[in-house]
Amino acid sequence: MLMTPVEPWARQLTESVLGGSPVEIGKRYRHPVDGLIEIVSGQYWGEHGLSNFWYWKVIETGETHNGYAGDWEEES
Repeated sequence: MLMTPVEPWARQLTESVLGGSPVEIGKRYRHPVDGLIEIVSGQYWGEHGLSNFWYWKVIETGETHNGYAGDWEEES
């Protein structure tokens, strides 16, 4: 199956309804299972659509975990 890249209008419409990315690389959040984490890489948009898949470092253990971001509280 050949997939085409996301059109800018589709991205704008989707973000107007859903909002933008729930997390940002380099910021720390309170994860419901892992506790305090720092986002180390990932993406909200993939080449062909919504991705929202991220990698984070668990501050307490130094382990790297990954998954889909939720509405996590940002730590200051």
